[in-house]
Amino acid sequence: MSPERRFELVMVEDSTDARLFIELSSHAVDLLEAHHALTLALQSVQVADSPVEGAESSLIANAAMAYCRTFFLSKVRRPITTFVDIPDQVSATHELVVQFRNRTIAHSQSDLSVTYAIGVLDADTLEVVDVSAPNVSSTMPPEQVRDFIDLVEVVIDGLDEVIGPVRMRLLARLAAADRAALLESGPRPEARMLPAEEFGSQRTRPPYPTWHPMYS
Repeated sequence: MSPERRFELVMVEDSTDARLFIELSSHAVDLLEAHHALTLALQSVQVADSPVEGAESSLIANAAMAYCRTFFLSKVRRPITTFVDIPDQVSATHELVVQFRNRTIAHSQSDLSVTYAIGVLDADTLEVVDVSAPNVSSTMPPEQVRDFIDLVEVVIDGLDEVIGPVRMRLLARLAAADRAALLESGPRPEARMLPAEEFGSQRTRPPYPTWHPMYS
C-alpha cells in the first residue's frame, strides 16, 4: 500500500494575477452560495420532512442577494459583467432576479409582500377583539427557481472560463518560484481573534488579504 500523500500550503505571491484570481474567485463564492440556497429551496418543497421545510422564501431571498452581489458595484471588486457576459437565453431570468432583489428583497416596494390592517370581531356580538396586521408574501415559484439555477450555472461556467487561464499563469509562476523559501518564510493566512463587540467594523478587505477576523 502506498503511503498517504501529504501536502504543504503556501500563499501565491502578490501580483496582478494573484489579485485577479482572488477577485474572480470571490465572485465564484457568491454564485456557489446562490446555487446551494436554490437547491435547498427546491428540496424544501419537494422532499417530505425536509430539514429545511418552511425555509423556501428565506433561501430564495438569500440566493437573490448572493447572485446580485456579483453584479452590483462594489468598493473592492468589479462587477462580474466586466469578465462574463449574460447570454441571451438566460437574460430574461437575470432581469427577473434583479427586479425581485431590488423591489422585494433589498427594498419593500413590490406587491409580492402585502400587509393588511384587519379588525378581529366576535362572530356573535361583533364586539371588537383585536386589530392585527397579517402579511401575505409570495416567493419565486419552483419553475422560476429552476430557471434561476440554470442562470447561475451558466454564469459559473462563464466565470470558470475566465479563471482557467489565470490559474494556469499562477501555477507557472509558482513552479518557477523558490517554493522552499515560500514555505519557510512566506506569508500564511492568519486568523485574528477579536472581541465580539468589534463585529460589524467598517474595515474594507484588501485586494491581497493575508488575514481574516474571527470573533468570540
